[in-house]
Amino acid sequence: SPAAAQRGLPAPVPAVAPAAAPQVMPGIAAPAGSDPAAGTRRVSYSLRQLGLRAPMQLRGVSDLQGVLFGVRGDEVVTEARLVLQGATSPALIPELSQIAVTLNEQFVGAIQPERNRPAFGPLEFPVNPVFFADNNRMNFRFSGRYAVECNDPLSGLLWSVISDTSTLSLVLEKLPLARDLARLPEPFFDPRLLRDPLTLPVVLPEAAGNDALRAAAIAASWFAVQADYRGASFPVSAAPPPRGHAVVVAIGPDGIPGLSLPRFEGPTVALLPNPGDPSGLLLVLGGRTGAEAVAAATAVAVGREALAGEIALVQPPDVPARQPYDAPRWIRSDRPVKLGELVDPSELQVYGYAPGPISVPFRTAPDLLTWRNRPLEAEIRFRAPPGPIADVAVSRLDATVNDLYLRSFPLRRADPAWPLSLAGRLFGGADRSEGRAGIPPWIVFGQNELQLRFDMRPLSRGECAAVPGDIRASIDPDSTIDLSSAHRFATLPNLAHFAGSGFPFTRLADLSTTAAVLPDRPSAGELSAFLGLVGRMSALVGYPATGLQVIRPQGLQQAAEKELIVIGALGRNPALPQLLQNAPLQLEGNRLSVALPDALGRFRQLFDRRGRSGEAERASAQLAAPGEGLGAIFGFESPLRAGRSVLVLTGATPAGLEEMVQALGDAEQQPRIQGDLALLSGGRIQAFTLGDSYTTGSLPPWLWPQLYLSSSPAALLGTLALAVILLAAPLYWTLRRRAVQRLRVRTQ
Repeated sequence: SPAAAQRGLPAPVPAVAPAAAPQVMPGIAAPAGSDPAAGTRRVSYSLRQLGLRAPMQLRGVSDLQGVLFGVRGDEVVTEARLVLQGATSPALIPELSQIAVTLNEQFVGAIQPERNRPAFGPLEFPVNPVFFADNNRMNFRFSGRYAVECNDPLSGLLWSVISDTSTLSLVLEKLPLARDLARLPEPFFDPRLLRDPLTLPVVLPEAAGNDALRAAAIAASWFAVQADYRGASFPVSAAPPPRGHAVVVAIGPDGIPGLSLPRFEGPTVALLPNPGDPSGLLLVLGGRTGAEAVAAATAVAVGREALAGEIALVQPPDVPARQPYDAPRWIRSDRPVKLGELVDPSELQVYGYAPGPISVPFRTAPDLLTWRNRPLEAEIRFRAPPGPIADVAVSRLDATVNDLYLRSFPLRRADPAWPLSLAGRLFGGADRSEGRAGIPPWIVFGQNELQLRFDMRPLSRGECAAVPGDIRASIDPDSTIDLSSAHRFATLPNLAHFAGSGFPFTRLADLSTTAAVLPDRPSAGELSAFLGLVGRMSALVGYPATGLQVIRPQGLQQAAEKELIVIGALGRNPALPQLLQNAPLQLEGNRLSVALPDALGRFRQLFDRRGRSGEAERASAQLAAPGEGLGAIFGFESPLRAGRSVLVLTGATPAGLEEMVQALGDAEQQPRIQGDLALLSGGRIQAFTLGDSYTTGSLPPWLWPQLYLSSSPAALLGTLALAVILLAAPLYWTLRRRAVQRLRVRTQ
């Protein structure tokens, strides 16, 4: 679902609730006992790798939780075992308490607590392979009693914990592959694997031209869109990998030495067996010319529905022009958007008194500006149990955005006086509450999450009080988020905008206003970084990079009107010296250095409220001893066209370049990428603000004074002084005139 594509899996997960999306999990290599040649492999996943963020806490009012995972469509489980460890409350009565484990509603086993040994495990349970499906849910249901007669389900004595280090081990056997283009993106990408990042090798001919690189970028971006939140990487080589699947871009029948390619009579898409691996497939995108290879890649990216069989001769598809801010994964900003448009309505329901949060992800370009930062509106409509079940005096619904608290809504407001209460019952709406929450525009980034958490308390509780257990609450799908009051305007460069949403390059989802500048003979590492970066931007907007232009340093003037992304290790891209003419950084051989200010620049630094002189000193010290693993990303205004942006992705080595691309997708590193320069060294990112800023977008005239005065205290003081003069001068003239008239009257 759209929600699953944009958020991590909350822990714990209500097992009976609809599926939530997982976190990205590193792939797990097959151990030594695997036999890839025989098509059999063994894998082992911890519950943390299956989605838990912490040990699973089972309590009296949250007794059912679980994890989600998938099995590849071209594999079948032949053997499985579950090894669990954790702890239970010492107060539990063993004969009346247990933790039942099920897989897809099939019983796997039960854990019986022991008073003298609260900690249990490792306990091993064999799992019948018949229980497994493409998408699987493993549930844990806790039932406990600390007294024979009466138990308070909210008591702190009712608890159990399943460790997130518990493991599920599988033996998987490969199924015969069906070579059919209609199955794309499988088997190259399998959507059933909810947490595994995509690693898809790309085979390019030696000295690939601009069209071949563009075709590879279109194909890689399409696969990255499919992978979405999982992340994707595309290692580049000149020959097919010894094992597994790969994408091959070929121009002419001899484009890839050692690989028997079909005869190209036009743009061609084909599936071939991997010569080194009978279980591997090669997706060939080829043609007689580079333009035909681009057409083949575009046909896969936007016209896949027409493909079938092992080989297809395709026609260049008609790709409609994109409009600004119309990315499929971005929330619309011209009208209120219903939450039911962002997530499946079933994901807006929760169960129990203290359920997990309802998460509604939404993405947008971060260039939002409102008059005096007035908040954007979210209108929340919700249903909750009535007063006889929940204590509405203390129960509430909490709303947050990006973990920042907004406000709380009471579950029930006081009933209006008669006859309004009667009218409410007659005309409906009495069972639904609503409220408004303001979202400050400065907390809205490229990727956002609205979280709504019900916190309900039973009306009466005690050891012998009946407390209903199966209670439900929900957010109405017609609740809305409204960004239409904001204007599109941003001050650049701002690497945080790029890291979070690819802005300003993703303003058009197909990157048709963007050109990638690559070295004349890029290395495999530089090409991998290029494909990984383009894939990440496309995944953020949900559309392949069909409009991206690829150029070399000598073609800069051809792309003067474009936003430029310059990729290459230090000293390997001749375009950098030309573009860095007025930038805050300079390239000296294979080293970056901070440009020294001239006399006027030193004078301006005296009034620099941002403290850029100190930033320059810190950046200069960092660049003086960069180390081998240095990676850098920086942005500035294009010297070729005012208002256009240049982003440089570089490193001391191609390895440092690739590490910088990986940092853009790292949830821990990404928030540190800010300002106009970010340096990665020793696994740590430091951000700096060095150069001048420029703006993009448009504002109505009445907002310009706010924008200018809010960023310039001196201008604000000058405006106040001018206002005082303008007000005082007429007043002085009027009083002076009255004084003269009064003196004339007296003399008469």
